[in-house]
Amino acid sequence: MQVQRLRIRGVVQGVGFRPAVWHIAQSLSLKGSVLNDGEGVVVDLWCSQKEASDFIDRLIAECPPLASIESVESAQWKTSESVLPPDGFTIAESHESAQINAGIPVDACICKACADETLDPQSRRYRYPFTNCTHCGPRLSIIKALPYDRPKTSMAAFPLCAACESEYRNPADRRFHAQPVACPDCGPSVWLTDTSGQRLEIDSVDAIDAASTLIGRGEILAVKGLGGFHLVCDATNEEAVTQLRLRKRRPAKPFAVMMPDLEMAELYCALNDAGREAIQSAASPVVIAPRNEVTTSHKNIANSIAPGLDELGIMLPATPLHLLLCRDAGIPLVMTSANLSGNPQCIDNDEALADLADIADFFLLHDRDIVVRVDDSVLRQTASGMQTIRRARGFAPSPLKLPAGFGESEKVLALGGEVKNAFCLLSSHGAVLGQYVGDLESARVWDDFNRLLSHYQRLYRFEPQKVAVDAHPEYIASKYGRAAFLPEQRVEVQHHHAHVAACMGDNGLALDSAPVIGVVFDGLGFGEDGTLWGGEFLLADYRHFSRIAHLKPAALPGGATAIKQPWRNLVARFGESGSREAFLAERLQAQGIELSAINTVKQMVEKGFNAPISSSAGRLFDAVSAALDVCTDTQTYEGQAAIELEALAHQRQDAFAYPFGILEGNLPVLDPNPMWQALCEDLESGVEASVISRRFHLGLAQAVVNMVQHLSLSLGTTHKIALSGGVFQNKLLLEQTVERLQKRGFEVLIHRQVPANDGGLAFGQALIAAALSLHQHTQSVGLSHN
Repeated sequence: MQVQRLRIRGVVQGVGFRPAVWHIAQSLSLKGSVLNDGEGVVVDLWCSQKEASDFIDRLIAECPPLASIESVESAQWKTSESVLPPDGFTIAESHESAQINAGIPVDACICKACADETLDPQSRRYRYPFTNCTHCGPRLSIIKALPYDRPKTSMAAFPLCAACESEYRNPADRRFHAQPVACPDCGPSVWLTDTSGQRLEIDSVDAIDAASTLIGRGEILAVKGLGGFHLVCDATNEEAVTQLRLRKRRPAKPFAVMMPDLEMAELYCALNDAGREAIQSAASPVVIAPRNEVTTSHKNIANSIAPGLDELGIMLPATPLHLLLCRDAGIPLVMTSANLSGNPQCIDNDEALADLADIADFFLLHDRDIVVRVDDSVLRQTASGMQTIRRARGFAPSPLKLPAGFGESEKVLALGGEVKNAFCLLSSHGAVLGQYVGDLESARVWDDFNRLLSHYQRLYRFEPQKVAVDAHPEYIASKYGRAAFLPEQRVEVQHHHAHVAACMGDNGLALDSAPVIGVVFDGLGFGEDGTLWGGEFLLADYRHFSRIAHLKPAALPGGATAIKQPWRNLVARFGESGSREAFLAERLQAQGIELSAINTVKQMVEKGFNAPISSSAGRLFDAVSAALDVCTDTQTYEGQAAIELEALAHQRQDAFAYPFGILEGNLPVLDPNPMWQALCEDLESGVEASVISRRFHLGLAQAVVNMVQHLSLSLGTTHKIALSGGVFQNKLLLEQTVERLQKRGFEVLIHRQVPANDGGLAFGQALIAAALSLHQHTQSVGLSHN
């Protein structure tokens, strides 16, 4: 008798994969077994090779919605006549393994079947806020160890009742081996407290119904969700939203809004097909989309939700708890991460009560422990498709497929950057880009980074052979990498090269692909020449890069202070405006900047005192924002000046583009002087700020195209163009640049799965380190053969 053994890799644990295998085997009358181990799933079939092939075809076609098959390897052998086949097909117990390469399943939003049960008065899970099955519910956020089984999750604290046990053991049930399965009789529970943690006596259907009543009265609640706490209030109540901003000390950064259903979401926002698909996906991300004018009887979203912006970040309920809360409230709800400014999102009840007592009026708590903090993912709707802004819940840590040529890679740990940090674990099986961690300047975020990194390394039993760090001498993650690993393990990666490599990998370019022209616009990164880069044109592949052009550098008066105060960047650009220095200084004074401060900063620039030079594109946006009185004195969140400047540009359809020059030299330089002179002329003529903003955006997009065209002619060959860096999260700039490049015949690569910002940096770092290691190995093998 022949036995066919199938080794299946990918995201195949905790996602209903073994039940799917069981169902297909039963329908084909096959005998054998299926089990989980550290590599994924193993299927033994007592059948012919043809029957096994039919089985594989069915499995690929009927793969469960949350599963992802990376590969199927098959082997066969003959048994002796004395060995009898099993009586049927069984699901065996999981096997431990010294090596873990199985994908960790992501947290998935509530499926329709579970939503229907939760809302059905006849169901035993009616209004149960933790209803789930193999197609939905918590995964990453509750996992303590792999392989993924209930005893290795925070659900181990809740023994199953007889009814749930029956579902859990029945291969024909959709809750078969759904590790978080529970019901009101045996699972976690939810309750409402005041700020002291005292449980409230509730004259209501349940705690969630009472919570919705409080929200309707204008109260602010801290709600424990799937991967952390949210602060919640009525998104149509201006007073409540303003109070939340005051208490959270978050004066302007937009709040996300949760809608009860798609119908309400489309009432408030203009979703296209891609946006509609994304917001309803199992990942259930926040989707940033253009706002609609609401003319029906529905209340308008409070202006202070996203002040000065023409888009909203909206989401649908991801859990039964959120579904019930939204249904009961019947209104859009603010759903923003619950944390003190600069700190990570709270995940523990006691931590939340301590940290949020001065922000929230009441707390909706539950007793299912959150093992791993997972923030909400954020996507933005663009004409070029959905753009990933933050990769977290629902996406991380799904493995990213490695491009061709990386299949023999060593294990690489990449530690990412300083802000929007995410780390990456790369092996021959794929790249695991962890969820968004945050800005590492905060001590508690740094502690969270260390906990999360240790957790991932423990889960995957991952011992890196190479460690990639950003070349910046002061980044805390880089310092950690230099201190914790041996010199021969470490690979120093230039910041903007990592951005280009991340974009290449995101688009599946093979290891041996020809170099691309990478256009990387961001805040700043440490350059090879010791200056701060941020407006770069690179010729790059996975192993090498050269700087072939850049944005004209300008001073950063006050260093890091200039990043927070846009007006300083305008003063640094005074000389580019022709003879209009006094005119721009008067505009700054009209916006509340004292002349003495302006003169001090001007002297810093002229004398080069505490005014490092940078080619940052982000700071150019800050300077224009200050000139237009959009965001002048202080940015209260990263990118505020540029984000509000873009929103202003969306108000107009003007097609005129400000001119930029190209200065020849050792490296071509993109010169904004002509733009400044045209901009000042428009300011003096009284042209509206919205028109000026649009002309600036179109001018910069055209300037990128002109420089790429110039470089292509000088290089003498055609290259693909990779657009990366946080500035290319600007939808108008991205769309205009892509469209204009494509009209010139260029093939354009943009980010899709990983963020263009520093949240995707570690993926690029890992690919570069892997490519260098593979090259070194090839050379050493070649030498040994000579």
